Amino acid sequence: MTATDIIATEIQSLALDAPVTTVTLLEDRAQVQRKTKVNLTAGLWRIHIDRVAPILSDKSLRAEFSNQMGARVNDVRVRRRMITKKSDRSGLWEELKTEWQSLLDQYHILAEDRQLLEEQFAQIGMILDKALEELPIDAAWGQVDPMAWRSQLQPLFQRMRDTRSEVLQTYHAQEKLRSTLERLVNRLQNEARPDHIFTAQIEADLAIDEAGEYEIDFDYVVPNAFWRPYHQAQLSRAGSKENKGNSHLTFRCDGCVWQNTGEDWQNVDLIFSTARASLGTEPPLLTDDLLSIRDKSKRIAVEMRDLTVKTTGLGTERPMAIDLPAVDDGGEVRTIRAPQKANIPSNGHPYRVQLFQFQCSAQIEHILMPEIAPQVILKSEQINNSSWPILAAPVDLIRSTEYVGRTTVSFIAPQEKFALGWGTDANMRVLRTENQNREKNHLTQWNTITKTINIFLSNIGAEDRQITMTERVPISELEKVKVEVLQDRTSDRIEPDTNGFCHWHLHLPPYSQSIITLAYKIASAPDVEGI
Repeated sequence: MTATDIIATEIQSLALDAPVTTVTLLEDRAQVQRKTKVNLTAGLWRIHIDRVAPILSDKSLRAEFSNQMGARVNDVRVRRRMITKKSDRSGLWEELKTEWQSLLDQYHILAEDRQLLEEQFAQIGMILDKALEELPIDAAWGQVDPMAWRSQLQPLFQRMRDTRSEVLQTYHAQEKLRSTLERLVNRLQNEARPDHIFTAQIEADLAIDEAGEYEIDFDYVVPNAFWRPYHQAQLSRAGSKENKGNSHLTFRCDGCVWQNTGEDWQNVDLIFSTARASLGTEPPLLTDDLLSIRDKSKRIAVEMRDLTVKTTGLGTERPMAIDLPAVDDGGEVRTIRAPQKANIPSNGHPYRVQLFQFQCSAQIEHILMPEIAPQVILKSEQINNSSWPILAAPVDLIRSTEYVGRTTVSFIAPQEKFALGWGTDANMRVLRTENQNREKNHLTQWNTITKTINIFLSNIGAEDRQITMTERVPISELEKVKVEVLQDRTSDRIEPDTNGFCHWHLHLPPYSQSIITLAYKIASAPDVEGI
């Protein structure tokens, strides 16, 4: 082998600064991308990139050139080191130990003083008990001298109060010294233990055919990083009154990011993905399903249960072909790119990054569901005008410029109507009462339950209120159980809908009251049990 061949096979080393440019956040991990440009001559190179996350997944590490021929990556790997910081802290440790010993001696002295004071307090109490026992005896012998008694007992009581005060002062001083000693012990333990720092660097072997400027990409996956959606809704009321009408709503969708990977993300592009890489794909285990046969009962056992009427949203105003992606049920995966770059330090704290926002008109009204809560709620209905779906997440509520609370929304597709609750009306008072009467028809043996519900409303404010009130009646699924609304005893002769809900549209002038009544009966056959 000639000297020229030896020079050509030498591996040149170079340390590069490849900052984090793009981070794709998943449910419980993140994919980090680093980019760098460097001028390289022909030959073999070994490059190093410091200050990477020590917890990165080795098998996910990948390096490649950006659409450039004449260069290839032979190998890429991560090198980890544990650095122990050693410094001359023996002098500080001795000072802390001396201080700790001095405070400990003071603590023991206070403990002895407190024990002595408590003994004195007990002795004074015994003397007072003996003196008070002799007073009835002196009075029985006719030796009644209140002034002498006062002169003898008053110094004892004063001494007892002073001793008790000294005991309390000593106790508080001990507690203060105890907390100081605990802090000193923690400092001593920290000073006696060396500091360990874990560092990591990416090492890549490159083969360059021609000299020039090359762009290299590094990708890897790190744990300890995740995101969750978070929203904010701001309602600007049209006019001073909050009656039913149009208002303006600004809805903002944020991504809340946490990361403690060991590397800071400075001025990076964030991509938020709804993919769930941790969702398992294994089929469920099969178990035996035993079937048994039993005689049919001659009586019918029924029970009343509550069913929640759920919808994804409130529907769209016009039919549209929209795919409904989902986050948790294996639906279509969405990726949302943040419009601006962000800085996410590695400290585990939450950071909110704005994803998108939209503005729309909102239809507001006051609603009342007294069976759930005896309060009048301000409700708004609006349409998701953005091209992105609203993911299920908490929502911060702001009325004008005032924070009023927090609620949650489910998945809302684009161009779909949804509702938000904005808190209670302080000017409305609601009281709900319920009466029940049971009867039995001796001729048909049918049992009848009659329920009467009264809702008392009072408007103590100076403004009119338009309120939509909802009550419900049971829905029967059996022929032998019948439910009927007594319209002659029900306000406005309201009839329930297919789900059993009764709706009233009420108008309450200022400083007025109203009573709404709902009456219905449940009739069951003689062989029905459980009503």
